Amino acid sequence: MRSFVSALSALLLATVCSSCGIADGASNSTVRRTSSDVPETLSAAVAAAQSNADRFSSGDFAGVWERMSHEVRDRITQDDFVTFYETCKKAGPTIRVAGVSLDAAAGTAVVRMDVGTTEQPRIMLFEDGKWVMKPTPGFAAHLGQPVAQIIAEETSAGLCPH
Repeated sequence: MRSFVSALSALLLATVCSSCGIADGASNSTVRRTSSDVPETLSAAVAAAQSNADRFSSGDFAGVWERMSHEVRDRITQDDFVTFYETCKKAGPTIRVAGVSLDAAAGTAVVRMDVGTTEQPRIMLFEDGKWVMKPTPGFAAHLGQPVAQIIAEETSAGLCPH
């Protein structure tokens, strides 16, 4: 009986272990892992964009900044980004995100953000092993300026209703 239990345990262990870890014919030296568990797929880009949109809708502008591209994070501080968004943006509307296209080789995806009847395409970039949002051309033009100047220019253009 003891040998039957031992054999059954060994068989069960072999079955469980064969479905995880190294594939048949592979060795540890040939298995490569990427630096990220985030897949470079359109659905992953959409999920990241939806997460960012949900943060925007809830007023978590610091969280939005964290999920923006290096272009944004390197040229405007999180505090200034939050100040601008709290002054010029309106949290609250539900935003739905849908995938449009993926260029995996370039690490870019286009998503469509729907707010009511308004649609806006946005570009997602695969940076540092995760999907982040590229700024709109209009916002990118302001990066590097003092936040007071950004708010003043957006206000004079009618884009900052504060």
